[in-house]
Amino acid sequence: MKDENLAAHLQSPEFFDAERHPELTFVSSDVVRDGEELRVRGDLAIKGATRPVELAGTITEPLTDAFGKTRVGAVLSTTIDRTEFGIEWNMPLPGGEQALPNEVRLTAELFFVQA
Repeated sequence: MKDENLAAHLQSPEFFDAERHPELTFVSSDVVRDGEELRVRGDLAIKGATRPVELAGTITEPLTDAFGKTRVGAVLSTTIDRTEFGIEWNMPLPGGEQALPNEVRLTAELFFVQA
């Protein structure tokens, strides 16, 4: 079930400030494949801050789909410190720990189809 209050809070200036920063972008600068392993380096921009990141994961071998097109898939991930991108909202829990960790795992599932 979608929580409309949570969605609004995530779009607010306390988190992603979607009104002023409607897009998150990643621009790759280097791609290295070693067998099924894939590393992609580039710049990630969130909320007006741009930082270099490296995503790592696996890539599938090319396959031909039912329409005769060649397809390849990749699953990549990285961990970032959300505070480096200006996402600093947090709230202490009754036990004293913070509600949100600063380290956040980002995952990209990509599918490529040869034109």
